[in-house]
This record gives sequence, C-alpha cells and structure tokens, in this order.
Amino acid sequence: MHYRKHRNPWPRRLTLLALGLGVVGAAAYYFVVNPEKLPEWAARTELGQELQTTRVYKWQDASGAWHVSDTPPPEDTDYSVQEYDRDVNVLPLPPEMQ
Repeated sequence: MHYRKHRNPWPRRLTLLALGLGVVGAAAYYFVVNPEKLPEWAARTELGQELQTTRVYKWQDASGAWHVSDTPPPEDTDYSVQEYDRDVNVLPLPPEMQ
C-alpha cells in the first residue's frame, strides 16, 4: 500500500497573502507620493479629494499682521479655514495684475 504524505497548505497561503498585501501597499504608497497620477475614479473618492486639496488657516494677530499656515493658530484666536485645489496659487495677485 502506498501512502501519500499530506502537505501543509498554510505556508503557501501565507506567502501569497504577504505578496498580495505587499503589492497593495506599494500601489497605495505610489499614489500617496504621486497624487497627480491618481486615476479619475480614485480622485472622486474621499482619499483622492484629500490628496488634491490643501487646507490653510488664516488669522490676524494682535498687531494686525495676517498669517496663513497649514497648522491651526494658537488657542483663543479667531481664524478661517480655506481649502484650495492642489494646483491653485493661494498667493494674492500683485496690485498691477488685479
């Protein structure tokens, strides 16, 4: 009588799972680093919209100077939040161009 040795399928399954997760992780990293290369359908998702917009905080300090930053101002400061598309210039136009 000939008996066939039973092989454990788990090492192969774990290897394929690790390979698949590596491919998905590499693709996600690529699009986080290069958001302009997102496919059109991905740009419509919440993640795609976050990658394509910039949020800035605008406030005026006690001396009257205006500040624009990507971090919120100190506590107890009135400020406004503005979101811009990533390819929009947020600097004001010079007076001669207005």
